Order: sequence, then structure tokens, then C-alpha cells
Amino acid sequence: MNAKLNQITLILSIFCAPAIAQDLLSSANFQELPNEVYQTLVGSDFFDSYDIFKQIDPFVKYADFNGDGVTDFAIQIVNKNSKKRGILFLHSNDENQYIIGAGRNFATLGDDFSWLDWWRIDARTLMSESLLIKHPGFPRSLVYFDGKRFQFKGMESTINYSEGPVYGLDIPQCLIKIPGHYSSHDL
Repeated sequence: MNAKLNQITLILSIFCAPAIAQDLLSSANFQELPNEVYQTLVGSDFFDSYDIFKQIDPFVKYADFNGDGVTDFAIQIVNKNSKKRGILFLHSNDENQYIIGAGRNFATLGDDFSWLDWWRIDARTLMSESLLIKHPGFPRSLVYFDGKRFQFKGMESTINYSEGPVYGLDIPQCLIKIPGHYSSHDL
């Protein structure tokens, strides 16, 4: 009886060990992500089609993209099939995954963000924080959440973006901060 139990244990460990090792390896590879973000991605079908693109450091940005006072996340990703790069936005207060690029067309930026090698958070221009990215066609481009979806506005010049609304009238005025009215969080 003991020999049979040992055989079963050995067979189970042979077949289960790779899956357990893969889970441990996967979670170790994403230690820069907060655990709740990693668990959200694992619990969804995200990893069926996408992977985290970690060639940009940092590959994750933390900001309040929807203006609710809670930290949200922007994560560099790559589509597993097409190998096209993009950005995944996760709001802490909803379960939606907002993907731009990575095989999904986004404004005039296209469906592949392979050109993206610079990004940062802008907390001064809009009511909520936004993402500044360097695009070959513009010195700086603003990616922001308008309350329903992510939008894009390219800057035609190198105007100092942190001095207030420099992106023109294409952005709804209710989203733009008034120059000189920044909170201490903005500084």
C-alpha cells in the first residue's frame, strides 16, 4: 500500500512540478507589480493574449489617471501573437482593462508602440494625472482619460508641459487645470 502511495505521489509531483514552478517563476518575474495588480491580471484572460513588456524601465507607472484619488496603473505590454507593443491601463476602482496599441489602433499613434522608449507622468496639466510619451512625430504626446476612454493629444512644439494647459482646445476645458492652481501633490 505504501509503495502504491509513493508511486502516485511521484507521478503527481512529476506532472504538477512544472506548473508550480511556472507559477513561482511568473510571480517572481512580476515582482515590480503590486500583488493585487498581478492577481487581477492572472484572474482575467489577460495573459492569454498579452504579456508584460519589461524592456522599458520602469515598465509600470503609478498615477491617478481617472481623477478619483486612488492610484491607477499603466503597464507596458506586448501582444503574444502579433508582437505589437502597447500600454495597459488599470483603474483601481473598476475591473476594466484599457489597452492602447498592442494590436488595437489608438488615435494617430497606430496599433504598435514599438517606437515608445520614453514615458512619464504629468500631474500638472489636467485635473487627473496623464501619461506623457515621446512619439517620433511629436516631441511629447499626452495620453489622458476623458471619463470614458483614453484619448491622445500630440504637441507640435517643445512647450514646457508642466506650466499648465498647452495642448489647445481639443481637450475638454473641464479636464484642464487653471495655471497656478496646483495642489501640493502636483509639485
